[in-house]
Amino acid sequence: MLHPAEEPKSLTRSQIEDLRLAASKMNGVQRRGFQAQMTLKYCQGRARLAQTVFGWGRESIELGLAEKRTGIICVGLQSPFSTAKRCQEKQPLLLWHYPWDKLQNLILNKTQHLKLP
Repeated sequence: MLHPAEEPKSLTRSQIEDLRLAASKMNGVQRRGFQAQMTLKYCQGRARLAQTVFGWGRESIELGLAEKRTGIICVGLQSPFSTAKRCQEKQPLLLWHYPWDKLQNLILNKTQHLKLP
């Protein structure tokens, strides 16, 4: 049981479940930003309290709070480790028609104008 000083500000069980559901529907940066905002609003910015109240991972909450504080968004390496098929597996004839060096040049020409935040 939480100490009365550690209770979240006026949240019912139903509201907590709604916030959990909302966070579960988000991915990555959106989810961490939402968790950080709810932690600031209802848990005095305390990640451990938010972990106890909402059941979210403390590391994720802390990362979201740090992103919010600094304005720097952390980018993960999910795609290299995902189970999604790679381009070569989806389009096996792609490398047959286009040599690798030409594909690299094509990709670089298309992405040079992109600016990272």
